[in-house]
Amino acid sequence: MTPGIELRDLRKRFDDHGSSAWAVDGVNMTIGRGQFVTLLGPSGCGKTTTLRMIAGFELPTSGQIFRDGIEITDQPVNDRGMRMVFQDFALFPNMSVAANVAFGLRTRRMKGRFSDEEIRRKTDQYLELVHLKGHADKRPHQLSGGQKQRVSLARALITDPDVVLFDEPLGSLDAHLRKVMQVELIRLHRELNKTFIYVTHDQDEAMAMSDAIAVMHGGRVMQFGSPRDIYDRPTSRYVAGFVGHAHIVDTTVLESNANGVVVRLSNGETVSLTDPAEVSPGQDVGLMLRAEDLSLSSPGEGEIHGVVADSLYRGEYVEYVIELNGDAGVVHAHEPTDKTAFTHGSPVALKVNAQKAHVVGG
Repeated sequence: MTPGIELRDLRKRFDDHGSSAWAVDGVNMTIGRGQFVTLLGPSGCGKTTTLRMIAGFELPTSGQIFRDGIEITDQPVNDRGMRMVFQDFALFPNMSVAANVAFGLRTRRMKGRFSDEEIRRKTDQYLELVHLKGHADKRPHQLSGGQKQRVSLARALITDPDVVLFDEPLGSLDAHLRKVMQVELIRLHRELNKTFIYVTHDQDEAMAMSDAIAVMHGGRVMQFGSPRDIYDRPTSRYVAGFVGHAHIVDTTVLESNANGVVVRLSNGETVSLTDPAEVSPGQDVGLMLRAEDLSLSSPGEGEIHGVVADSLYRGEYVEYVIELNGDAGVVHAHEPTDKTAFTHGSPVALKVNAQKAHVVGG
């Protein structure tokens, strides 16, 4: 991986009415050139502040930002060769779609960089790229939300930046348009091979689009890795609980070796995993159980047991809420709708997918 953007011990403190807090608290991250990286987390976790420091809209309190090995920490926004796409579109209402897209080139034309013919050619090229060529003469008020966001994308991309920054760009769209635009962003990233750095609080969005995800909390990166690593091998209870729908059951390690781990629940039941986790016998850990990694059966046929507390019909599957015996915790399990239904209060056994269940520390 060729380093593109590198953040070294990046920190940002905001002073607010006499008190101060770290909005970003020691972020270290290397984003490879051409990667699609998402900063994921709830409101106030520091993801947008980190993005704005990369762009140059905010200066770090301390730490450094490098691009291709050259420090840009104090470099002005206009000299960074990056463009940002915002949630609110920020289109000029009195300009046509074509004029909005061409705006960045026309400001550069004043420096003698582009002729009128070059601007027309590139505008047509990027309108076609975002599937808006037939809308060139329309005004923004004549467009749908998804079309407006495509105009914003084309306007950012037309100046040919190496790095494109996205601050919750799909946040104002409805669920259907969000999914449509996710596919479009994946396509554009693949075709253009630019570095995309994306901010969202939507975990499904992050999982679907990204090469790598930085899960943030309290101004820090809790885990940075591929979507599969983040989902299957979270390194903390926070990440396990935030990404996907996982339930953490308190357990104690009985055995741990190269072949896997055996843990004991508080009710005395045990679960064997093929997860070669770095844990020690006697250590208290959380057992991460995702609904798709559990299967229900009659009592006595599984490893852990409980009672059906509730069931929710989800169309393609039924989601069961299971209270484990001995107040050991609550888990959810998904079962196909065509499988024998379990009624409220039914005792059940759960078989755990030993290859997918995972133990986490603090």
